[in-house]
Amino acid sequence: MKKIFLSMMLATALALPSLAQPINLDRPVKAGELTCFPDIGNENQYYYISDKPHLARGTDGKPQFSFLRYAENKVSGADQPGTEAEGGGIVHAVVSLEVTQDQIREAQRELQRLKPNAQLLGPVVYKSGKFGIVSSFKDPQGGLSKQVVGLGNAPVLDGQKAAVSIQLTRQGAKILWESFNTVAPDISFTFEMEVAGYRSPKKAVIEANFDQIYDHKAFNVGLATTFLAAEIKGTFDDLVRSGAIKVTQIGEDEKMEAMIATAYNKISDMMFAPMNGTGNLGLNELGGITGGNSTSVLDRATTMLRDSRAEARAVNLENDRRRAAEDERQRNLAPRDTSRGRGAIPDSRVAGSAPPEDRPSVGARSAGVTPPSGSTRGANSANAGPNIQDVSMPTFAVVATFEMKRIHQQGIFRIDLNKSTADNISMRFDENIGDLTGFRNDNTVFRQVNLDDPLYIQRELTAFIDGMNAQDFGQYINFVNLRLKKTHQGGDITNQEIRIDRNNFNKEGNNFKMVYGWKQDNDRKKWMDYEYEAEWSFFGGKTVKVPLQKSTSGAIDLTPPYQRRSVEFQADQAALTNAGVRLVTVKVFYKLGDAEQQKQVTLNPAKGQLSEKAEFMLPGDSYDYEYEVTWRMGNNQTKSSGRVKSNEAIVFVDQITN
Repeated sequence: MKKIFLSMMLATALALPSLAQPINLDRPVKAGELTCFPDIGNENQYYYISDKPHLARGTDGKPQFSFLRYAENKVSGADQPGTEAEGGGIVHAVVSLEVTQDQIREAQRELQRLKPNAQLLGPVVYKSGKFGIVSSFKDPQGGLSKQVVGLGNAPVLDGQKAAVSIQLTRQGAKILWESFNTVAPDISFTFEMEVAGYRSPKKAVIEANFDQIYDHKAFNVGLATTFLAAEIKGTFDDLVRSGAIKVTQIGEDEKMEAMIATAYNKISDMMFAPMNGTGNLGLNELGGITGGNSTSVLDRATTMLRDSRAEARAVNLENDRRRAAEDERQRNLAPRDTSRGRGAIPDSRVAGSAPPEDRPSVGARSAGVTPPSGSTRGANSANAGPNIQDVSMPTFAVVATFEMKRIHQQGIFRIDLNKSTADNISMRFDENIGDLTGFRNDNTVFRQVNLDDPLYIQRELTAFIDGMNAQDFGQYINFVNLRLKKTHQGGDITNQEIRIDRNNFNKEGNNFKMVYGWKQDNDRKKWMDYEYEAEWSFFGGKTVKVPLQKSTSGAIDLTPPYQRRSVEFQADQAALTNAGVRLVTVKVFYKLGDAEQQKQVTLNPAKGQLSEKAEFMLPGDSYDYEYEVTWRMGNNQTKSSGRVKSNEAIVFVDQITN
């Protein structure tokens, strides 16, 4: 039954790529071990988050995991002492996101206890996601520090799998090899998943001064700069404090932090595009744990993780000091406060503190946002202590990467959040890789080799499609043919070809193998050289052939020549009502090669549906498209904007033209 439902969910996702799942992002409910979101149109219907990652296993019960530790003999110089062999390690893991039937049944029972008519319909389909591998390695001071050592695209459907490979230094491989002798090795999967849905109307207005935003020192360094998602957020925090980004609260609203997140998402969509169209970099750009003349992206992510954890510790230590001071103050007040009763010594961490709803959250206050001036609850309570909240310890530094769009926005951007707004939220969770001690003697799982052993003179290449999950594949790509050509030093040529399509993409975990052997290749360095080419077939009959490329890498990173673009269409409720508009239909026109394609979204003011996104494919260096807006009026007549050229990420469609 579960498989049938997942098939239906996937078919729905493929048929309606432009629509966010109809869930209310502001009203999550914890039911048993699962987090559930209500349907925006029916508060008794819920979808659960699949946040239980684990190492995938094959039909034979073995983990889909391998750790190859290798050594390569090296002769020292005449004036040098003998040294250890060079080497390192390669870890490959296939991870699955899946909840059990027992967890689903428990969540259903808990929901029905809260709401007798509640129904758990199925899993939330993630819009996208990434997962990293985090482990500990020696820092320059000799201690152990957490480091991000690998990054991959996470599965978006319950039960799906995804693969990631990491390359380790000699020291890293040695530490990790020993760690796997324990039942809880020092290696964890950390997920950051993007959930698309709708925000409830909020009494707030966002204003962004793009001239001031682009002038920030972090953003005026040039178009070629790579920005990490967390770096963009940190810069936006500075811009809120400086007033370049304003979130104005009208009346009282407890969701200030959600408003800030929505503001950041809207502004980021207008200024930035995912690097390589996906937010992922190639293996060479990601870099290793150390080495090179410039800081790799993984090193930057590790630094951000280390700094964030240190900052969180400092904040929590200061909170402990403030709580102790507040407890002492309340003890001194207690003998004089007869209304509290004898012995009533309040603690700043319990319910006697000032109501937390009277103030924005910790994240909102740190960003410079204050509550509305009209909020006066608790103002006359002289003995009420502050609501001091600890900051959770960060476990993962976001390494999604972006590049600034060539066309800059100008002037003041203003958006009213007093409507249901399409938005995305990030869900984070992690899990230890688990106990693998029972497989330490299994040569197919843990393996040590010396590369000078003739028995192992063959080379295995891993090919994967960058930035694509099964949902993307089903929407846009028929297949891709990958051809390998290896010219050996003895004159022989090895040709190999694999076909990647929708059927084997998820089955193989986006992990495809090609291999060539040793044929009189006496020059070890030249033996690493090979060539490959890719031929992409897209829906609509478009075929793109990428020319033959040379490489020495152990992984072939296939980046589609066409990348996914997203445009959000918004309308103001009052403007549509005043104009007598009943329905707004937007057609998006774009080209795949010479063939024109269309996507369509609909806004329905009567249902509060005033924001929708359309997703489509364009060449990697293009953002241009055309759209046509049709307004259906109260007398059932229609008005059209005609076809309009644009490259904007957000388009307002509430200005009616004849």
